[in-house]
Amino acid sequence: MDIEVPSCSICLGSSDEQYLQYNLIVSGIILPIVGFIGLIGNFLVVIVYGSYESRKHSTNIYLAALAASDFCMICTALVLYVLEAWRHHSHQIIATMYGRSTQYTFPISTILQTTSVYFCVIAAADCFVRVVLSSKTKEAICTPRFAKITVLCITAISFAYNVPHFFELTSIICFDDRRNNSLSVQVCPTDLRTNVLYYQLYYTYMYTIFMAVGPLLIIVILNVFVVTAVFKKGASGNFYYYDTDTLSLILVVFMFIFCNSAALLVNFIEMVFAEKVFFISQFFIQI
Repeated sequence: MDIEVPSCSICLGSSDEQYLQYNLIVSGIILPIVGFIGLIGNFLVVIVYGSYESRKHSTNIYLAALAASDFCMICTALVLYVLEAWRHHSHQIIATMYGRSTQYTFPISTILQTTSVYFCVIAAADCFVRVVLSSKTKEAICTPRFAKITVLCITAISFAYNVPHFFELTSIICFDDRRNNSLSVQVCPTDLRTNVLYYQLYYTYMYTIFMAVGPLLIIVILNVFVVTAVFKKGASGNFYYYDTDTLSLILVVFMFIFCNSAALLVNFIEMVFAEKVFFISQFFIQI
């Protein structure tokens, strides 16, 4: 029995030439440059904070774990967004590579996104304990063993939380209208991904609570206490009581607050305005 092969445009998000050109510039050219810089930076952080001497301090373990997670997340982003941008403008092998890899790369990227968020949260909590709470509490919690166990627990929970993503995408063989109807591979959503209730619960509400508002709120509260304590020490002439690792962690947390605010804004736009401001939402996603 002959099997009808569909057109690759069946699951194409947008075929607008203006959008495809814009996506090529942003995701296909600018993103790899920024991503390459990020890979170098995170690699150096892992080397520095992951050394034997540095791993004797809990803060350094969290920073190394965060950098390692970000390094791997950038790698998945390069596959997902760069290949997606170029598959419409280059050899068919790029489209095939994207189609075959995305259903696996996407869920891995969501796991890494979750670990990065919560490594930052636990690092902020470690900084809070180290700076604000008593020495007895610090000695009990801010230890390398506790940090390593926490990193493993966060990784396991992040994997479990993102398991549904492994069942959201599938690859199909299709005819590529843009390449003289030659055979290609396209990524399409499964019935689970297109289920309205699933999308609303898992993407809109759970993502907002567990990946945007929740972590951001926790980090902001912890950072207020930390910064207040640091300035109090500074006013009393003891600013240098805190080591450079603690100050570096404070800067990392501030950067997380800034970057996560964009993701929170996207979710707010999707919940309130839906499709009316689709292109505004896409702009913040690119950021």
